[in-house]
Amino acid sequence: AVVSTQSGHYGRGLHCYTLRVSFLATFELHIFVRIMTLLATILKRGHSGGREVTNAVKEVDELEREKEEALRPLTSGIMETGMDESGDYKRQVSNESLKDPQVQALSQQLKEWINDVLTDDHIVVKNLCEDLSDGQVLSALIESLAGAKIEHKEVAQSVASQKAKLTEVLNQINYHLQVADDGIKWNVDNIHNKYLVSVLHLLVALARHYGIQRRLPSFVKINVLQITKATQQTETISEQITGDEEREHYNFAARQQERDVFDTLFDSAPDKLNAVKGSLMAFANKQLSKIDKSCNNIEEDFANGVNLVIMMSLAEGYYVPLYSFSMEPEAYDHKLHNVTLALNLMQEAGIPRPKCTAESIVSKDLKSTLRVLYSIYLHLLQVQAPR
Repeated sequence: AVVSTQSGHYGRGLHCYTLRVSFLATFELHIFVRIMTLLATILKRGHSGGREVTNAVKEVDELEREKEEALRPLTSGIMETGMDESGDYKRQVSNESLKDPQVQALSQQLKEWINDVLTDDHIVVKNLCEDLSDGQVLSALIESLAGAKIEHKEVAQSVASQKAKLTEVLNQINYHLQVADDGIKWNVDNIHNKYLVSVLHLLVALARHYGIQRRLPSFVKINVLQITKATQQTETISEQITGDEEREHYNFAARQQERDVFDTLFDSAPDKLNAVKGSLMAFANKQLSKIDKSCNNIEEDFANGVNLVIMMSLAEGYYVPLYSFSMEPEAYDHKLHNVTLALNLMQEAGIPRPKCTAESIVSKDLKSTLRVLYSIYLHLLQVQAPR
């Protein structure tokens, strides 16, 4: 055990001392005895003050530094980069990986990307693990990338409030990324504990999903020291952070550069736009009239996803249970859920994914809305065509 003291304030003739006790099973017994002896001296003479107590306090502090030096071989390769303490293990990034140029380059690229995205918010990230740990920067990031609305905007001070905010923010991020539960490599505790591996996994997933102009380093691995809690046995495991990022970057850029009829319509034939809007509006009203519904504004009337879900149920001839979506959504999250459901129903029906996102529909992007309606229209033409 190690006992150290922190001298308190002097008031009304009494010296106050705060004792901090921590138990370390690996610390030598003779050091323990010496510290306990000093502690007894402090307790015995603490009320009378004097130089002896001050010297004793200094010696305790010196012994604590001696303890840290003695323990250094046990923790060689471990630096203060956060820890994953979930399950039966403790995990920390090795010193070797922290000095790896690939790991440093990846961290720098992601930091610059975040700063670019948040330029208008006047947010500058200097340390990924530190600055993302309370959820404030991540909140601003997902709001900027996805148009999400995070209710808790105030700066969280206590650990409990920071974790509550992080929970809300990570739930939003996971929802937008549409990652399967077994594919999520981050959680509230790891991000709050500033565990580098989880922070990098999270940011790489966001960068891939929303597109990053910079090309991230490929095949970045991090060596992690894994300590079994029960036995204190240590082994080194390898965490793959990135894959073939050149291909990922190319595929994303190719998807972005692919032009469709609506790109051509908006760029080269804007005079035909109203005619296309009118035709797709007429198609939508024909479908919706089957249940006595109609739409009047193509940007507004599909932004909450309700009409899209109904059109897909009519097109495929099934009933979508009311508990699976919101018929009168007010909150952004409910609208996003509805649109995401409609896009998933389209995919299940074999309709190629339109060149849009659920967020763009909720944001009333005209081109995205037209793409979705046109995809449903083409699908119905194919289904109803004589065979």
